Amino acid sequence: MSGKVNAYQCIIRVGGGAVGRLTIHDVAIEAGVSDSTVSRALRGLDRVNPHTRARIEDAAERLHFTFSRNASSLASGRTMRVTLLFAGEINTWFNSCAMQGAYEVLAPEGYDIVPLITPDQAEQDRYFEMLPGNRNTDAIIVTSFDLDKQKLELLGGLTMPTIGLDSRSDDGYDASVRLDENSAMLDAVRLLRSLGHHRLGYVEQPSSHEFKFSSKLRSQSFIASARTCDYGQEDLEVFGGGHDSMPRSFDDAVSSVVATLLSDSRRPTALCVETDDFAVALIARLRHFGIRVPEDMTVIGFDDSRIAPVADLTTIHQDPVEMARLAARQAVKLMKHETMDRRHILVGTSMILRGTSAPAPSEG
Repeated sequence: MSGKVNAYQCIIRVGGGAVGRLTIHDVAIEAGVSDSTVSRALRGLDRVNPHTRARIEDAAERLHFTFSRNASSLASGRTMRVTLLFAGEINTWFNSCAMQGAYEVLAPEGYDIVPLITPDQAEQDRYFEMLPGNRNTDAIIVTSFDLDKQKLELLGGLTMPTIGLDSRSDDGYDASVRLDENSAMLDAVRLLRSLGHHRLGYVEQPSSHEFKFSSKLRSQSFIASARTCDYGQEDLEVFGGGHDSMPRSFDDAVSSVVATLLSDSRRPTALCVETDDFAVALIARLRHFGIRVPEDMTVIGFDDSRIAPVADLTTIHQDPVEMARLAARQAVKLMKHETMDRRHILVGTSMILRGTSAPAPSEG
């Protein structure tokens, strides 16, 4: 036997009073096959006869031999890691759901998930500067925020797969899973139209964050959907947008939007709100100032997050866990060089009717 260290050695064998270090060569002798056949079989690669694979697995089990993941990665050139790239906090409802969904798919495939958070633009720029030389991951899933043209071009030049999860577009990604924001907002506007609401508002959640998140597309989709449903510009208003004088806190942002609503001489009778969290806080503040929900004003959220059923909030349901599962499955197929039916998937939403929506109040 050669003195060369085998990349798949490791795992201690204990039996018959002897302690030794096993290699795949030992398994090959036990199974009566070559070292390379053992390597392919235990790594789950193709081109191994099923009966031969079973014989090798039985031999490995008898010898109590198990691959070291690090050694396997060294031999295969793979790290068995997938990076989930986040902007800002990782403990938000969407991001935590994305982690869960990705884990459910990647862990059984033997991959570790590496969450990477870029809290600001400078940190993100540094990450992308080092990315072309990064050999610490086998794929990258970019989660729920926009990248500029230069970064998208950089992703397109990488040898590792890149997947956009809840991305603003498909550009620059080998595969993507996106929410159909246009269809979602059209469903909401059509509901309000059927309930007799003639003046509508859309509430953006004010934010001082540097990144452009996918949820910021919704106001554009709302306006386009309202025009499709024959609302005129005079029937529509957007509240809370802009970055010129940002509120100091979430509570200040809610107060600012409510103050604008209260002073509006042509106050909307229905609101679509960017997120459930902001919608619930907004409803509480509106009720404090005597505006009844839904009797005076219908409010529709977006997400169907954990707070929505508790608050009896009418909202648009999305499923980030399933979206992340889809993105992770795409990553696995790309890493295995498998054929994909669809590289870019558009995911639908559904309306959840609860207690914050009602017919428009009678005029006069």
